[in-house]
Amino acid sequence: MTEPSKLIATSRSTIRQHAGAHRSALVSQQSEPVEYGIHGGLLDYYRQKYGVDVDLERPATLDHMIAAVAG
Repeated sequence: MTEPSKLIATSRSTIRQHAGAHRSALVSQQSEPVEYGIHGGLLDYYRQKYGVDVDLERPATLDHMIAAVAG
């Protein structure tokens, strides 16, 4: 078992904001950025409440957080 005070990993990322909800993240140890946006129910909500529309539906950051917790 690892000691609680021992550092075992550091994650670094750079986030870029593009038009609207489109963002990309360059995560350490990855050569290609991860693309984020909105889709499905999130897109419906933001479309109705704020008039948001997107050129391409992409996974939301929430999708990646859920996948990370489940994985």
